[in-house]
Amino acid sequence: MPLLKTFIAIFVGYFLGKKGLFTAEASKGASQVSMNISLPALIFANVVPAFTSQNVSALGPLFLTAFSYLGFGFTFGLIIREICYVPRNFWQGIVVLCAMSNWGNLPTAIVEAVMQEAPFNRNSDPALGVSFVSVFIVSYHLVFWVGGAARSLAWDYLPGVPQGAEAERRLAWHEKPIGGFIARYVLHLKVASPAPVYSEKADGASVSEKGPMEMEKGKDVMDDLEANLYASLQAEQPELGMVEEDHAYETDPDVQLARRTSRLSITSNRSRRPSLLAGISPSLPQPPATPPPSVLHSSEQANVHEHSSSYFARLQKTLRPLSAAVTPITVSLVISLPIALITNLKALFVNTTNQGGPAWYGPDGNPPLNFIYVSAQFLGEIAVPLSLILLGASFARMQIPRPLSRLPIMAMLAAALAKMVLLPVIGVFLIQGMVKGGLIPREALAERFVAMFLSGTPPAVNQLIVSSLYSTTGDVDTLSAFLLIQYIVMFFSSACVDFPRACASIINIDFCVSIQSTDSGLLAASLTTSDDPRMQPVIRL
Repeated sequence: MPLLKTFIAIFVGYFLGKKGLFTAEASKGASQVSMNISLPALIFANVVPAFTSQNVSALGPLFLTAFSYLGFGFTFGLIIREICYVPRNFWQGIVVLCAMSNWGNLPTAIVEAVMQEAPFNRNSDPALGVSFVSVFIVSYHLVFWVGGAARSLAWDYLPGVPQGAEAERRLAWHEKPIGGFIARYVLHLKVASPAPVYSEKADGASVSEKGPMEMEKGKDVMDDLEANLYASLQAEQPELGMVEEDHAYETDPDVQLARRTSRLSITSNRSRRPSLLAGISPSLPQPPATPPPSVLHSSEQANVHEHSSSYFARLQKTLRPLSAAVTPITVSLVISLPIALITNLKALFVNTTNQGGPAWYGPDGNPPLNFIYVSAQFLGEIAVPLSLILLGASFARMQIPRPLSRLPIMAMLAAALAKMVLLPVIGVFLIQGMVKGGLIPREALAERFVAMFLSGTPPAVNQLIVSSLYSTTGDVDTLSAFLLIQYIVMFFSSACVDFPRACASIINIDFCVSIQSTDSGLLAASLTTSDDPRMQPVIRL
């Protein structure tokens, strides 16, 4: 059973988390190793030997498939938010939850395990499958970090958005965003406008009405919203343990990416410390006031300096989201793809004689740079078990609201149905259409399996980290409940992938393309997609 070891690793992480042997700080350190070292090494070690000039054409259809799944997910989230009861401080959270899937270590582990069995080629398809999964990982990073999906999670915690028990008040359909738009502009109903929330874009009129002091106060509130975790850690006199926890939180890779796409990347931790401490302990000695500027400093020089600093600040704010695209995973893919496609360069790392490449060998009988490839393989081997243990430990730390009647049960079931049932069905028909249209070769079993399988993965757990960063109270229990339901469903739905060879056609309906009656009156379903000797009859009724 190829998936049994996957579930055992997750259970080990859950057990360690429950017993307190794998704490949050340990998870953050392990996630650093996973995201910055082992997973990039795994991608490099699989992309270099797997991709050739013959199968690199799979990148286009896979990127198209990934962005199609994201688009369908966003649509499902918007529909569920409008139809079902969802707490007010989770309106954007459910949209992101339905759109962004776990396209990281979890599907990598499952793809590696499944492709060791028939009808896949266990010599080449596992590495090829991991390479195809990396395309979905890059798509996830582009949308979640660069595209602003992570940043949009802050909308649920803006000033004016109710929190706590007030957020659980049920609203009529016309009080929701899309329903209110339809009621006002399509049905022409008299509907009260929604309560305004703070926005970064304030025009001149609002400034003149509220006054500069009040607007400045609003911006400070938004800054503190993004830095609430910092404020809670720095407002008190920190002890050693608190400093260590702050450092562990700071080094979390998802937190670093979140800060690089927010205003907090400009205002550093240290720049906030004096203002926070000054606000709490006014009796502390203050530094001497800065002397007034000399009369020799002309107003023109001040204006030029202010204009220059504001220009660079705007440029930095504009380019800041793009920096989130530069991660160890994307860098690994960018480096490994040219190596895999340029035969003479590839021959420095792996043997390419079977692809018509040169036979370059060092004194040890291996290619000159083979030690880099072998080292990447060695480091990449820890990625899958470590990530599964991390996932299990995160389940152990989830907190479900009590009583359960407070939870949006219908929205939770609808989200699970949309992501784990409806989207996979759409994915099967989408890939079948691509096969018939010629975008995906019929004999490309690994590509078709990865494209279909990644349509049914649960949400990404790192949404918990980003939501905790933006939450004014640190309460992400509603999100935890949504995640728990979908991962429970995943355990059962993924079991369908762990199939005996006699039932292999269940996972991909196009693998079994001909059903004919035999002389004995029985029905025989045969795999006739290609001349591959692996494609033999698998089901007889």
